[in-house]
Parts: sequence; C-alpha cells; structure tokens
Amino acid sequence: MKNRTKKILAAIVAGTMTMALLSGCGNSGSKSSGSGSSESSEKATKVVIGTQEMPNDEGIAKAMDSFSKEMGVEVEIKQFDSGKDVNTALASGSIDFGLLGSCPATLAIAQDLGVECIWIHEVLGATESFVARNESGAKTVADLKGKTIATPFASTAHFSALHALEEAGLSESDVTLLDMQPSEIYAAWQNGQIDATYVWEPTLTELGDGTVLLTSADMADAGYMTSNVELVRTEFAEANPELVTAYIKAVSGAVDLYKNTEDEAVSTIAKAMELSTDAAASQMSGSIWLTAEEQLGADYFGTSDAKGALVQNLYDTAAFLKDQGSIAEVPDKSVFEKAVNGSYIEEAVKAAK
Repeated sequence: MKNRTKKILAAIVAGTMTMALLSGCGNSGSKSSGSGSSESSEKATKVVIGTQEMPNDEGIAKAMDSFSKEMGVEVEIKQFDSGKDVNTALASGSIDFGLLGSCPATLAIAQDLGVECIWIHEVLGATESFVARNESGAKTVADLKGKTIATPFASTAHFSALHALEEAGLSESDVTLLDMQPSEIYAAWQNGQIDATYVWEPTLTELGDGTVLLTSADMADAGYMTSNVELVRTEFAEANPELVTAYIKAVSGAVDLYKNTEDEAVSTIAKAMELSTDAAASQMSGSIWLTAEEQLGADYFGTSDAKGALVQNLYDTAAFLKDQGSIAEVPDKSVFEKAVNGSYIEEAVKAAK
C-alpha cells in the first residue's frame, strides 16, 4: 500500500477512536445528546437516527414517517455523507441508530464502539459501481493502470475497488487512489480531476455519462459481498428494546411495501429524493432487498440460537481492514457473534404473526 494511503486511513481511524474515547469520558452520568437518556435504565423520550441519502427501505420509512408512528416518541433524522461520519456520531452518542456500509460497520465493531448490527438494508448490487469517465478511455478495470481513482476510504466501495483492482491484476501502486466523500467525488468528476470512481447511488446517477466497469453484484459473484446495515448503540438498545424492535418494524414494512406494491414504494422514493420515477425504480432495483424472515436465514443473521453467515462476512471484512491499516488487530470471531444481533428481527416477526 502507498504510504500516503496508509497515512490517510490512519487519520480516519485515529479520529474515530478519539471520538470513542471522548464519548466514554464525557457521557458518563450525563445525558446522551441522542436519546435523551442519562443511564441505561432510563427510557428514551427522543430517538435520533443517523442516515444517508439512499433509495432503500430506510428512505421509504423516513418519507412515510414510519419511525415516529412505530416508536411513539419524538424522532429526529440526521443526514450524513458517509459511514465514517456515522461512526463518529455513534461513538459520541449524538445518534442512537446509524445506517452505514458493512465495512465501516465492521470498523465500529472491531474498535469496540459499543454497537450492535440489527438489520441489513440491502445487499449491494448495481447501486454501487466502478465507473470510468468516458474521456479516460478505460473500458475495463485493467485499463485503469496509471489513472486516478476516487472512493470513500474504509467503505464498502473502497473494499470492492481494491478487490476489483486485484482481480484485474493491478496493485495500488499501479493507480493513484484518492479518499473522497460522494459530494467531493461529484465535483472532482465534473472538473475532470479523476478518471474513475467506485461509489454508490444517488451519486452514481448524478455523475451522468460514464462507463460502468463492474458493479458490486459482479463483486459479490466473485466472492466479495457487501451490504448496507443498521447499527444501534448497545446502551440504548438495552434500555429501549421495544424501540429497536419498532425500528425493525418500520424498515420491514418498507421492504414489504416495495415487494408487494412496488409502484407506491418507487413513487415515495422518487418524491423524497427528487428523482424521476424511472430513475428511482432503476436505483432501487440495483440491490437485493431482504424481508425480515429472509434476514433470519442462514445466509444472513441466522437466529439467536444459530448465528448466520453475516458473522463470517464481517469477520472477513475485519481482515481486509487490518490489511489496510484501519485496525491494528482482527478481534476474536466471538466479538462479531455477539455484535450480530437478530433478536429484534425475531421479535418483529413474532409481533407480525
């Protein structure tokens, strides 16, 4: 890995770890700015959900005000640009729930930020892709040798980009890899400062013309599955299990809406994200949406008695993060077994019967 890349990743991790340490020292005996509860025994009167603008189940639930309806308490939605920012907010206690990719979620678990994984929003497919500017002349990933590529570091896109380069016979020293957030990627793309990017929707569509080199569906077929997941602060969840179950009910209802009444789900996302219905439908179809029952299958969460493949997936992702210098050591697999908590999905499924 390039020294510059290592330094950038080290800075990302150091910032997250610093926030975690400050959270541990500063919030003891004081009210969390997220839930409004001062101790784990107190019930929350307000819930703060950290989100990213994505055409998924949480996007539907937000637009339909499903969280407030299910939880019965005040709900505040905070918007973030990346999983790195979501992790920082979770560590500081300024949010209770956070939507982020499986890579930054793994980082949070590995760094012991006091979080649990409770839901898979989507298994990533064409909604996250490797795209080259037409002017670059690149038609395949191998054509990116000597080119400048931007992606948000320590993200699912970064994970997929590096493995895509490896599969194409390229190393990091063969390209210039830049750490940029989606909004920065859009500006750099428009200004011709980068040749390619691995990024997600809606930025993908906003880029306009470009050559799709491969998608995260292709990477999943090659053995590199990525997903967007939901984390919750463990302290909050232990004090408010009914609110966590209510969160699951809200997003599960959104998935059911998409699967059973697709036109309504698409129009909801289109209006919320100011997209055409065709664009919304295209973006939403670019990932795999899982029902609550499907999430309890062996390929994903599994059950409380028999954890599923998500544990191994996050554990393997931790090995990637260690190779990138994002974490010093890969925690024992038991850390991920504990953090993957499908019990709230189980409760939501029982309640629906």
